[in-house]
Amino acid sequence: MTGPHQPWLPLRGVRILDLTSMLPGGTATRLLVDLGAHVTKIEPLAGDPVRALHPRVEPDSSVQHRYLDGGKQSVRVDLKDPAGLERVRMLAAEADAVIESFRPGVAARLGVGYSDLSSMNSRLVYLSLSGYGQSGPRASSAGHDVNFVSLTGILGGSDRLPTVQVADVSGGMLAALGIVAGLREAQAEGVGRHLDVSLADSALFVAGLQTVATLAGDITDGDTAAAPLDGSSPCYRIYRARDGINVAVGALEPKFWARIAELVDRPDWVPRQFDPDLIPDVAELIGSQPGSHWKNVLERADTCVTVEQSAWEVSADEHFVGRGSVTSGAIDGVRTWRIGTPFQAVARAGSVHRSAIDQ
Repeated sequence: MTGPHQPWLPLRGVRILDLTSMLPGGTATRLLVDLGAHVTKIEPLAGDPVRALHPRVEPDSSVQHRYLDGGKQSVRVDLKDPAGLERVRMLAAEADAVIESFRPGVAARLGVGYSDLSSMNSRLVYLSLSGYGQSGPRASSAGHDVNFVSLTGILGGSDRLPTVQVADVSGGMLAALGIVAGLREAQAEGVGRHLDVSLADSALFVAGLQTVATLAGDITDGDTAAAPLDGSSPCYRIYRARDGINVAVGALEPKFWARIAELVDRPDWVPRQFDPDLIPDVAELIGSQPGSHWKNVLERADTCVTVEQSAWEVSADEHFVGRGSVTSGAIDGVRTWRIGTPFQAVARAGSVHRSAIDQ
């Protein structure tokens, strides 16, 4: 019988060479580390730029660097130096997979492209993670998350940015999945492959449900009829409580909406679940009480209503803490937090294996 937080490491023994920097590639290889892979991260002599972000936890590291790159072996080299290039090529010869995040063509110019490395290792899974992919008119263009979400319709006409990097994180997750799938293919067929993952494509995939519904319905710009999850229905919308706290209502199923109507003594709301003209009335009611009131009245009644939490509240949330999804510790006397991997596996004996987290 194993303990509830024993790591689940199905990729133990897999060797990954990480030639990426910043959030997308860091997310991909962070997930692979969590699953047991050994990741060697190649950094420039000055270090990955994530190290220089704030807040700092030590002279050469930041909390973001600890989050993304904890558990990886770091090697600093100058790829333009023949000795540094040779070191990387030797590491690739021993690796199962390589992931890089240069603009298309740059890796090849540096001597670490797919043809360069696969010539020494035919089973190598090589994944290129870039803004717009290795092909197409925008392939060589520069871009960041804000550009990818604007091009793929995620902003929905709003001038407010998402508070998280949608394309960067989803692209990293899909890159990790691509590597795992590529490893399975290489194991079965005895030969590797060059994989191409685009951050813009990843954002488009995230937006896919709404996009295909809009296109299938031939909906014109600004018409939200094909996107019931965009806040245009009273039962699926963010409302503002009296104290400014957001109250998220996700009562898509009639039973949840009916329960809300019952709890606020508004039975007339039941048949108007998707009537946009009801939104002002719901907003007025929720705005009449603080967020704590709605946590007690609606959230705790299991109605698909949640009250927004701050980062501090998340760090103390009994659900996330209880699952080990948020843990805290200290580095050189400075308190730090760790966001755990989303992977958990229930052991055959009935206990829970959790993939690698800081112990």
